[in-house]
Amino acid sequence: MAKFADHMEKIENGVVTGFKKIEDGVVTGYKKIEDGVVDGFGKIKDKCADVMLNEDGTLKTGKIGEAVVSGYKKVEGAVVGGYKKMEDAFVSTFIAKEGETAEDAKARITADAETGTQSEGKND
Repeated sequence: MAKFADHMEKIENGVVTGFKKIEDGVVTGYKKIEDGVVDGFGKIKDKCADVMLNEDGTLKTGKIGEAVVSGYKKVEGAVVGGYKKMEDAFVSTFIAKEGETAEDAKARITADAETGTQSEGKND
């Protein structure tokens, strides 16, 4: 019976040792794959950043993007400028007091709104 127990112990040790070797191999292999994937992703990310970002981290737009932004800014400037002219004309015509500029009248109205008072307007 002692010999049988010795053989069983040797078999058990062999199985455990074999299993441990397999486990170590799988873990090592997995780690190599993981390191390769992470390293590859880092290289792709760095390459994309080099291609798509300026030195300061802003997005590279290229000539087409610059033309689109420039066109947008021109349209925006025209729209805002037109609105400001209409606003100033309205304020000058209907709100500003005698000798008061449109900017002064706007400042007066803003101050009135903040204090909750109402100063006399042009038609008062």
